[in-house]
Amino acid sequence: MTRTFTYADFVQYGELHGITHYLPEAIVQDPSRHQETLAYGQVREHTLCQGVTLLHTDMHFLVPYHAQSRVQEAYSFAMLLNGQLRIGRERSPLQTVGPACGINTSYHNERMQTHYLPGMRLAALDVLVDQTQIEQNAYTERLLPILDAAPPTFAVAEQDDAFLEHVRLQLQMAQDDSVGSLIYEALGLQLLARVRATPGAPAEWQNSDRLSRQDHDLLGALREYIRREPWQPHTIRSMSQFTGMGESALRKKFQLKFNTSIMACVKDYRLQLAQRYLEQGESVEKVALLAGYRHSSNFSTAFKKRFGVNPRRW
Repeated sequence: MTRTFTYADFVQYGELHGITHYLPEAIVQDPSRHQETLAYGQVREHTLCQGVTLLHTDMHFLVPYHAQSRVQEAYSFAMLLNGQLRIGRERSPLQTVGPACGINTSYHNERMQTHYLPGMRLAALDVLVDQTQIEQNAYTERLLPILDAAPPTFAVAEQDDAFLEHVRLQLQMAQDDSVGSLIYEALGLQLLARVRATPGAPAEWQNSDRLSRQDHDLLGALREYIRREPWQPHTIRSMSQFTGMGESALRKKFQLKFNTSIMACVKDYRLQLAQRYLEQGESVEKVALLAGYRHSSNFSTAFKKRFGVNPRRW
């Protein structure tokens, strides 16, 4: 059943599921706006067993915001049914995910973050596993070995339109309350069964032997340097010198390890930094310079493309 969601609803939902929602400061700081409609739609939950929950969301977001998990030990597998979002680990570049894509996540000692764009309908089916709450039984005896074998990772699977249509059909049938719980349980099991059979996972998930241990260490150190100082005038040449790799080899190996181009990584960290400065009330012109952009117009274009809203409105 469709309903509206206010600031208070986001706070309550975050406390229940261990999520911090970062909504626009203009709304957070103004109590008179706490009853304003920020989104509308529906959220359905079905418990598969203690510690394992199936979450079906279908929402229209009216304001931009991002969310970060407070849980650091968790696993989830989701399929995006409609819309687009940006998602990733807190110290890694975000990836854009669209319909029919699976999101395979196992994380330890690192939180996940998700960015939502306004004016978009977003629907997803997600199996959430809280390993601190899970209860040993015949069901989890089969589930836990699969999760234990998965390394800490974040992977976006290739589009699977056939499975998406199957899921949509099942969700239509689930509207019938007499069979809804059975269908949700079946969908949850199907999503979990795809954990080890996710096609198109990046090399980091596949543990590719095309990268040596030294490659992994150097690339990890480079990404950490970019994350700490995104405003630096990073170029392929300067980063090639940092790692001691040839420019062509650096491009290929970075893409192989992180499933994104090296300059896209630089851009992503710069925009994340810019977002934080804007939320602190800095001017667009100053934020552009602080984030490493020479021209505020180029920054504004990049920011709007990434977050779906002009930085002056943010």
